[in-house]
Amino acid sequence: MLKKLTVSNFAIIEDISVEFNNGMTAITGETGAGKSLVIDSINLLLGSRADSDMIRYGATQASVIGEFTYNSALDEVFDELGIKDKTSVVIERIISNSKNVIKLNGTPITLLILKRISKYLALIHNQNDTYKLFNPESYLELLDPIDDKKFDNLLNKYTKNLYDYSTILKRYEEILKGQKSSLEKLDFLKYEYDELSELNLYEGIDTELEEEVAKLENFDNITNALNTAYEALDGEQFSSIDNIYEAFKSIEKISDYSESYKELQDVVSDAYYNLLGVKNDLSVELSHLEYDPEDFNYKQERLNDINKAKEKYKMNVSEILAYVEKIKLDIDMATNYDEVLAETKKDVISAYDKLKQSAIDLSNYRKSLAKTLEKEIVKECHDLDLENTVFEVSFNEVAYDDPFSKAIFSPIGVDSVDFLVSFNKGEPTRPLSKVASGGEASRIMLAMMSYFSKNTLASTIIFDEIDSGVSGKTSGKIANKMKSISEHLQVMAITHQPQVAAKGDYQKKIIKKVENNRSRTHVLDLNTDDRVMEIASMISGEVISVSSIEMAKELLND
Repeated sequence: MLKKLTVSNFAIIEDISVEFNNGMTAITGETGAGKSLVIDSINLLLGSRADSDMIRYGATQASVIGEFTYNSALDEVFDELGIKDKTSVVIERIISNSKNVIKLNGTPITLLILKRISKYLALIHNQNDTYKLFNPESYLELLDPIDDKKFDNLLNKYTKNLYDYSTILKRYEEILKGQKSSLEKLDFLKYEYDELSELNLYEGIDTELEEEVAKLENFDNITNALNTAYEALDGEQFSSIDNIYEAFKSIEKISDYSESYKELQDVVSDAYYNLLGVKNDLSVELSHLEYDPEDFNYKQERLNDINKAKEKYKMNVSEILAYVEKIKLDIDMATNYDEVLAETKKDVISAYDKLKQSAIDLSNYRKSLAKTLEKEIVKECHDLDLENTVFEVSFNEVAYDDPFSKAIFSPIGVDSVDFLVSFNKGEPTRPLSKVASGGEASRIMLAMMSYFSKNTLASTIIFDEIDSGVSGKTSGKIANKMKSISEHLQVMAITHQPQVAAKGDYQKKIIKKVENNRSRTHVLDLNTDDRVMEIASMISGEVISVSSIEMAKELLND
C-alpha cells in the first residue's frame, strides 16, 4: 500500500507530505483545489512521463517521493539491481529543465524498470478509463489478464509463429515479384556469383592472410629476432636461465632464515620458470618457421584479389558472403523458379497452419476468460443497483481461408470483441457503447474494477471520481462496493459524493489557499467533527443547514 506521499514544487503544490492508512480513504475538496495534481503525482511514481512544465513557477525542480509497502514479487527486480533493503519501496522522481531522475530505494533506475514494477504497487482508475467502455477497440485490453502464465505462454507462442509466418510470407511475395527482374539480369548475376565464389571466402580470411603475408614479408627480421632471443636465454652469459636457476637454488638454502629471503626465492623462482616457458615457446616458433616463395606469392595474390573485390563491391568479407547467398537465391529464382516458388509456398502453408492453431488456442482461452467475466460482472452489477443486467462478450467470426494473407492476424491475436448489455428486463442485449448512460458506464467499470481487483498484483487502487454522474441510492451502492474492495486492497476515492466520502475509514480534504500572492495546495486530515461539516457541505453546498449536518452524521454512522 501507499504509506506516504511527499510532493515539492509540483504545479501549485509547494510542499506537502501526506501519510495514508490501509482500508478506504476518501479525498474531497473543491474543484480546482489540486485533487487531480495529487493523482498526477502518484501517476509519476507509477511510470507516467515527466514534463518540465510540471515544475512550480519560480522553482528549478520538482520532486515526488512515494513510500509503498514491500511486495515479495519485487524480489527479482531488487536482486537484479543489487538493492538489499527490502523493508519498503521508496520511489523518487526529480524533474528539472536539464534532466529527470528516477530512484528506487536510492538506486537510479530507468523509466522502463519503473513501469515494470508499477503493477505491483498501485492502479489508478479515472474517468478516461470509464470512457474506454465507449470504445470497443479497448475491450480486448480489459479482457486480457495482467498476470496469467497460461495466457502469456499462448500469446508468446502466437507472437513467435506470427513472426515466422510473416518472414516466410515476405520471402514468398518477393519471389513472386522477383522472377522477371532476375531473368533480365541472370547473366550478370552468374558473372558476379562466379567471380566471388572463386575467392573461396570465409569469415576472417582477409585478416588471417594479412597476418600471414606480414610474417612472410618480414621473415628474415622475425628469424633473427627469435634466434637472438633464444640464444640470449640459452647462452652462457651471466643472465642465462641456468645462472638464474643457480641463483634460485642458492637463495633456497637460506630461505628458512628470513622472510625476506623467502620472498626473494619466490621472485627468482617465478622469473626462472617464466623464462623457461618463453625459451620453449621461442624454440617452437623457430621450428615452425619456413619460407616458401611460392606460398608467399600465392597468399599475396589471394589477398590482393580479396581486397580488389572488397573495393569493387564496397563491402567487407561478411557482407560479400551474405551477398553471394542472395545472388544464389536470385539465380535459383531465375533458373529454377517453379521449384523455388513451390518449396517456399509449402513453407508458407506450414507456417500458416502453425500460426492458425496458435491463434485458435489463444482465442479459445480468451473465450473461457470471457465466460467467467460475464458471470462476475453480472454479479457485481447486482450490487450496484443494476439488478436486471445481462452482460455478454461477443467475439468476431474469423475466416481462416487464405494462407497467403495475414490481414486477420494482429500482434495480439485474431480477436476483436464487443461488450453487449441489457439493463432492463426483457430487452435484448445491445452494444454497451451505444446504450449505457454515464452513470451506468461508471457502474459497469466499477464492477469490472471490483472483479479485477481480486486478482490484481497491486496493493492499492485509486478511484478518481468514478462516481461522477450518479447520485442518491446509486451513490450509496458505489460507496459500498468501494468499501468491499478495501477489505483486501488499500482504496483511495477522490469524490464529490457525500455517500462515498462517508464510507471512508479516513478522509482527507484538499484545499487551495492564496499566500503571499501565490496559490498553494494543502492536504488536511479530517477528524470526526471535521468530516461531519465537510460531508454536510457536500450535501447542501456553502450554506450548511442543521438537517445536512444530521444527514452527514447518519451517513457516517451507517
